[in-house]
Amino acid sequence: MARKKEHYNDIEQSIDLQAFVESVKEGFKEVTDPRKADNQCYPLMSLLVMILCAVIAGANSITGVHQYVQLKGEMFSRLLGTVGAPCYIVFWWLLTRLEPEPLQAAFINWASKLPTKVKAKLIAIDGKHLKGLVGDNGVHLVAAWESSCGLLLGQVKAEEKSNEITAIPKLLDTIDISGANVTIDAAGCQKEIAKKIREKEGDYTLALKGNQGTLHAEAENFFIQAEGVGFTEDTHCATATTLEKGHGRIEERKIVVTNNLDWLDARAEWIDIKSMIQVTSTRICQGKESEEKRYYISSKEWSPDEAGAAIRSHWSIENHLHWSMDVVFCEDASLANTGHAAENLAMFRRMAQALIKQEVGGTVGIAKKRREAAWDDTTALRVLGHLFRGNGKSF
Repeated sequence: MARKKEHYNDIEQSIDLQAFVESVKEGFKEVTDPRKADNQCYPLMSLLVMILCAVIAGANSITGVHQYVQLKGEMFSRLLGTVGAPCYIVFWWLLTRLEPEPLQAAFINWASKLPTKVKAKLIAIDGKHLKGLVGDNGVHLVAAWESSCGLLLGQVKAEEKSNEITAIPKLLDTIDISGANVTIDAAGCQKEIAKKIREKEGDYTLALKGNQGTLHAEAENFFIQAEGVGFTEDTHCATATTLEKGHGRIEERKIVVTNNLDWLDARAEWIDIKSMIQVTSTRICQGKESEEKRYYISSKEWSPDEAGAAIRSHWSIENHLHWSMDVVFCEDASLANTGHAAENLAMFRRMAQALIKQEVGGTVGIAKKRREAAWDDTTALRVLGHLFRGNGKSF
């Protein structure tokens, strides 16, 4: 018991408790408590801290959050001044009823003030379905990911019986994309989405597929003819080639860019369209060769090297965000589907990932840091402490 008290004394000495509590209150001040006044035995801010700390330390479900808080009752008592540990129903009720938008706004506010040395912003927008949910209550989240520094900028839930086309404009309204290049897959290749991006002073690079039949056909036909004459100067095309080897696979990518679209009949329909890109990927895996051609339109004039890098950066959201949520945070195994529980838990997972990244400096080591946080309370609180920087100010 004496050793345990010494442990918590060390924790109290390692952080400024008053600054921490005030920073949390400031950061989450716009989050409204959904509980009735006579049913608030535990302050909202205390519960939010408990949930976030639990997720950092390895909790992937409401049950996990409850179990963690039960085991860490003394820590939270000394940190937050709470008496006893909340029961499961407290966390269930809060997560199912809490409105997700203010929680996301608090996260976006924090993320927007993080120091970064990245000059050019590359924002990837992509959707993720929470596969673990059963029945007709599946949740599809559309996220904006800063590919250059690996940070979630925001996410929205797609409305029921709808898709990403309606969710993407709502997401764009919540984040600052000025000066950024926004990459979206073919599902988001829509004239209104391109217009929204330009209105918000961003640039777009959108993948083309059959959903834009005429435009896709024109792009394909142009590059076929240009290749037929060897991409000469008359075609206004520039080319670059990259080669990637690893994991038993060899992949060659040939990027062709034209910044002259005078020939394009559909040019007037797409706001500020300036370039068209073809990427040909040739893969050799286990002795088998395959080839795929992909087409893109953009409001930027690109060199082929720059275009290839921007398009390649889009997959960062799959490799670093979605992969981490599924493998490290076991998101696909989550069965929470009542009220706002799925969306709120997803937001806490992404908040936890962002805080851990501030601690470890990248995506590698997130699982290791979660284990350390589960074993050592000082690690959990140090990671949580990234909600405020040394000056005691939050978010």
